[in-house]
Amino acid sequence: MITSLDPTLLAAIVREQGTPTYVYDARILDAGVRRWIEAVGDPSRICYAVKANYNLGVLAHLASHEIGFEASTVGEMARALAAGVPASRVVLGGVPKSPQEVDEGVRRGLDLVVLQAAHEVEAAVRAGATLGGSARVGLRVRPGIRAGAHPSLETGRADAKFGFGPEEIPEAWEALAAAGGLEPTTLAFHLGSGLESLEPYEAAIDVLLGLVTELEASEHPVRELDLGGGLGVSNEDAGADLEPADLVRIVRRRLEGTDLQVRYEPGRSIAARAGTLVTRVLYRRERDGYPALVCDGGFTDFGRFSLYGAQHRIEPLEGALEGPATVEVLGPTCESGDKLGTERPLHGVRPGDLLAVRDVGAYGFVMASNYNARPRPAEVLVDAEGWRVVRERETLADLWRGETVG
Repeated sequence: MITSLDPTLLAAIVREQGTPTYVYDARILDAGVRRWIEAVGDPSRICYAVKANYNLGVLAHLASHEIGFEASTVGEMARALAAGVPASRVVLGGVPKSPQEVDEGVRRGLDLVVLQAAHEVEAAVRAGATLGGSARVGLRVRPGIRAGAHPSLETGRADAKFGFGPEEIPEAWEALAAAGGLEPTTLAFHLGSGLESLEPYEAAIDVLLGLVTELEASEHPVRELDLGGGLGVSNEDAGADLEPADLVRIVRRRLEGTDLQVRYEPGRSIAARAGTLVTRVLYRRERDGYPALVCDGGFTDFGRFSLYGAQHRIEPLEGALEGPATVEVLGPTCESGDKLGTERPLHGVRPGDLLAVRDVGAYGFVMASNYNARPRPAEVLVDAEGWRVVRERETLADLWRGETVG
């Protein structure tokens, strides 16, 4: 496994760029993509989940591997296109969309548009009627599977807001098959993010295969299954990560004897380990008899602990982990819940020291906010040619860009 970026390099970057700053390692991005390509074979069957990290520099780098891209929104679609990804390699995924967004997706010449509610099917039918061509579409299925992730990140449950129940699929499929300008090809699911077991995939695939059999008599039988993403990344032990090859073996065994193509949408498993957030300690404070480090980076920059209790590795750039795991790492905003992590062995860290929050390349900057009118951090990409800023730190004037006083 490729190790995290050298602390000396990280310190040099933030001497110029300040803190907090996100730094992405292109070597680790490449290694994440190669794991998937080695498992799947055909790069076009892998569609990176843009929502995980949609920095244009990161997207352009990933595009060099000839993979596809899954956009949850038209904004993510626009970002992929702006990074130079051809529309024919972009999927507009199955999250709630307005009729206008469905119309734009259908008319864009995308690889696939996944629909997940009745009003989206109706919008696609209207768009197809005046298309003058053919657009590939699919349906997102809500398989009713508990995937074992954080409750906020489970998206395939029976009570989830996403997708059609299995009993609703035949009617929606036939509506697409009868429409002009549309070519229904795909059934999709997405079980959630941060899954720690592959068993939920097996159960969900069985739900899709039952629908494939039911739709065989259609003029447009199912040709493809889109299995989403969700492979977990351990915040403590890289050896505990789920492997794409293990998932692909399960899928091939389940689909043996069929002609179905398969599409995967990994995000976290490609990008997470490539990212480090560097933050500086402002001061130490005792809280209830335990030490706390207050930093210039907080939940407005990286919110996964505050949102999900995710305990990412936090390491000093200089020196070693020291003492019992009793130190809290806090952010600077006016919220007591502003935390980057708790129970950390960081007793040797002093004000002015730099900390590295590791494995933040996915769902890090993309979930940052301007709460407390804090400018969002800079983003830096390190590759074989050195390092470069791929997003400038926001200025104070950026905070009110587009606003008026009258």
